[in-house]
Amino acid sequence: MSLLNASFHLNLQTDLKFGYEVVQQELSDKIKATGKKKVFVCTDKGLISSGVVEKITQVLEDASIEYAVYAEIEPNPSAHSVMEGMKSFQLEGADLIIALGGGSSMDFAKALAVAVTHPGHVLEYSLGGKPIEDKLPLLFAIPTTVGTGSEVTIASVITDSDGGRKLVLGSPYLVPKVVFVDPALTLGLPRKHVAATGADALVHAIESYVSLPANPFTDALALQAIRMLWTYLPQTYAHADNLEARGQVHLASTLAGMSFSLGGLGIVHSLSHPMSARYGVPHGLANAVILPKVIAYNLPASTEKYATIARMIDPSLHSVSMQQAGKTLIPLVEELMYSIDIPQNFAHLDHHFTDEDIAQLAEDAMNDHGTVHYNPRKAVKEDIEAIYKKVLPVNIDEKIYH
Repeated sequence: MSLLNASFHLNLQTDLKFGYEVVQQELSDKIKATGKKKVFVCTDKGLISSGVVEKITQVLEDASIEYAVYAEIEPNPSAHSVMEGMKSFQLEGADLIIALGGGSSMDFAKALAVAVTHPGHVLEYSLGGKPIEDKLPLLFAIPTTVGTGSEVTIASVITDSDGGRKLVLGSPYLVPKVVFVDPALTLGLPRKHVAATGADALVHAIESYVSLPANPFTDALALQAIRMLWTYLPQTYAHADNLEARGQVHLASTLAGMSFSLGGLGIVHSLSHPMSARYGVPHGLANAVILPKVIAYNLPASTEKYATIARMIDPSLHSVSMQQAGKTLIPLVEELMYSIDIPQNFAHLDHHFTDEDIAQLAEDAMNDHGTVHYNPRKAVKEDIEAIYKKVLPVNIDEKIYH
């Protein structure tokens, strides 16, 4: 990119610690150094059942740190659940939040931090609404999945259940101040979860690389994340005990999170958010299914960057034209997704999508202001509808129109 007329802002505030067993080694000291009196752990019941929560609380107990565990977080957390969580936080008298889990825990914890310090309803502070002020409780993050990157981003995605849509809270103040990226905490993940969240990280990296606000810093982060994920995601999916692969994927997810937090995302996320909000499709899976179709749509506007990715993956593509190399990225992505058993479309959903359904999804996508405006190729509603029709079952025979 030319720097003659470029400008960008980097705000890197996170104290990030990476390593196997780093939580056991350093979490308690970090908490004690803050001078805070009570920790509020935001997590989910699945992590309690798996024993992950106990690993964290044992560290706290051994260090005589007072804590409370809030495990009512569900996938795609709703604004209603955040407001309920606020009551528990206030009742406990906590002053430090730990987000423990995947993207849902991170989104919930960030939104909770806003709710407990700002008057009114949390959705009043979504993008386009009231500003988020610098008065949030101290926020730590411990990701236990391999894909969201939310531990280092400025965003919290919350479902407006009443409106059937997802809204984004965005502010530099939402970036957790201390992050522990500990691959040991991801070793019990089910294979399907590894696939969906790992694919999610790849989408973050690719989208941020081609986004309009991308800059040399985000490009470097994104390309390194893509390189690591392409090599190690299939390995960690096939061999859960491959510690090197798991660590590489976990760190790549964080790099991708840094990239999109600084550089933005695009219409893969614009289209996937309504699929999660209205039809309960896991976010990572929705992103993974939609990605190849969006690459095809964006190709005229981002040929050089897509070609750069493709040539990094397959150096033999340096011998073909930039247009051909960029176009080849589509089957390369499809092949990778196939290797981790990501479906090509949404034909598995128990729903036959009408024109009205697709029009509503497209309207929701066009209103996803935190993503749609950063896409490298400007999209109108009809473009979005056309992409949806390539991945949704649109008639009684569940055929997918290509």
